[in-house]
Amino acid sequence: MKKFSFVQLNRASEIIGNISVAWFSGGVITPLIASSLNVIMFLTFFVLSLIMSVSFFALSLKIIEKNKQRI
Repeated sequence: MKKFSFVQLNRASEIIGNISVAWFSGGVITPLIASSLNVIMFLTFFVLSLIMSVSFFALSLKIIEKNKQRI
């Protein structure tokens, strides 16, 4: 398997962090502002988006941690 350079891993971490922010803004903040059809759908989108946002954030931090250990 190809080893990625320090810069490539930093870029990957940055992109994954941006995906985390997108999930948070699109799935957590937007339903709070927009009108939703019912409470169940609102809670479903809210929880799933929060899980996705935290997951991508944790992945981004994991890449940063591994990248710092390589130095």
